[in-house]
Amino acid sequence: MAFDLNQDWSDADVAKLLASVEDDRDWRLEVDKNGVVSLQDKTAHPTDAAYDEGLHCYFELWQQGTDFVGPKAAADKQLVASIARALRKNYPTLEQGPFLYI
Repeated sequence: MAFDLNQDWSDADVAKLLASVEDDRDWRLEVDKNGVVSLQDKTAHPTDAAYDEGLHCYFELWQQGTDFVGPKAAADKQLVASIARALRKNYPTLEQGPFLYI
């Protein structure tokens, strides 16, 4: 699942994105240059600096078992709001730089 920051979106879209995966591997939330937000499996697909430079921005790595993704994360209104706030502050213009930490 993914959603586009150039379209109307809400905290509910962030929650749906978080709920779309299980907390059974390492995940990272990424925003591509076109504003599409997605979760990427970093356990099976680690990246490098060249890959990261091709993104608009990305969050810290959420390691397996930390409850940053999955149904528990989606139900955590404070977490969802924090992620949504960081996305709004940093798209389309980066306020914090490409690496976002919540």
